[in-house]
Amino acid sequence: MFQLMRVEGVLARHVADVRAGLLAIAGPDVRDPLALPVTLSDRSLGRPLRVAVLADPPGGSTHPGIVAAINATAEVLAAHGAEVIEASPPGYEQAIELWGKALIEDLRAQLPLIEMVMGEGGKRFLSYATDVFPPVDLATFTSLFPMRLHVEKEWHRFLNDYDVLLTPTWTQPAFEHGADIASLDGARATLDTMRPVLPANLLGLPAAIVPVGLVDGLSVGAQLTARRFGDLTALAAAEIVEYAFGRLTPIDPVH
Repeated sequence: MFQLMRVEGVLARHVADVRAGLLAIAGPDVRDPLALPVTLSDRSLGRPLRVAVLADPPGGSTHPGIVAAINATAEVLAAHGAEVIEASPPGYEQAIELWGKALIEDLRAQLPLIEMVMGEGGKRFLSYATDVFPPVDLATFTSLFPMRLHVEKEWHRFLNDYDVLLTPTWTQPAFEHGADIASLDGARATLDTMRPVLPANLLGLPAAIVPVGLVDGLSVGAQLTARRFGDLTALAAAEIVEYAFGRLTPIDPVH
């Protein structure tokens, strides 16, 4: 399962740069058996974007300032002609649970190798994470794969009705350095905070993230998730948002 969820992608400070980098690396390569012969396209071209908004994802709590920032993002998309509807994909919380059970069980089996190259902080977080998700037997682990396929089908149908799903990236402001490894509760809080990014990781869906505001002086990210191979649609939506909000850089990356 870990191999299914690992990704290689492009990071940049502007959506246009992400698109250029993505198009440069997309497509088949004889050296990469996992590269697919897919031609990426924006399925929303020529019509208004259809956007599902989930400002307060289920399965945990969301900071009110972050909810407000995502709702403001939805208003921006609507002002640019998008059809915006509050909606949640079926199986949202199930996707989060499957991610945890599958990934942590995989990591638990590989801990001896991982710990050879991981620092003390990383080791401590993994220790807490394996406490959050208790071990499962082989029958339970293998059952996760058909359950994942079921959720994937539900999300595929949902993202056929909507071009993108708009959610927060994290549901709480960035935590203080070391808070995630200070205790088991800190690790639990971190996993709760990052829950909006987990379904796309589990299901192999493209997602673009763009800053849309500040909470307590720290950047809030909006995540725009599209259906399989809908990378350019996610980027098109992200570019609208980026243009509307401008460049939000509360931290100087150079200094």
